[in-house]
Amino acid sequence: MNKFDVVLMVWFGLLGACIGSFLNVVIHRLPHGKSLLKPASHCPVCKHKIRPWHNIPIIGWLMLRGRCHDCEAKISVRYPLVEAASGSWFFLCFAFVFLALPDDAAALGLRALTFTSLLFLGASSLCVALIWQDRKKIPRSILWIALLSVLVVVTTLNRIY
Repeated sequence: MNKFDVVLMVWFGLLGACIGSFLNVVIHRLPHGKSLLKPASHCPVCKHKIRPWHNIPIIGWLMLRGRCHDCEAKISVRYPLVEAASGSWFFLCFAFVFLALPDDAAALGLRALTFTSLLFLGASSLCVALIWQDRKKIPRSILWIALLSVLVVVTTLNRIY
């Protein structure tokens, strides 16, 4: 493993944490039929819009010490945990697909498809688990994404090996 591989692994970990921040929105809003895009992130108690620097994955929660900047309402520790889990998943998927598999096992396109499918599988699985924990009912759209991701991962890994 060279320095470029380490940089890519860290970059994908950070990207995964950002995706995890969006997954928090999905987990909170999708079961209620709310838009994933509007309104912008806000405190559920005082409704104040979250400032951009407070919306940085994991770091924003730590800066705020787990409380809303405006009303001091407690912010669940689940938010940074989801971001950390997603970031770790992206990091590990990159390491597995691009560093752990033998170089001559498959073409780059097949690896990229496997990687992307693993990312979708992890993200959708995280959403399924947490929505189930909260609501005991899972939106079909997430289940379809998870199912399609499993099929692609199994097919591509079968070809790689």
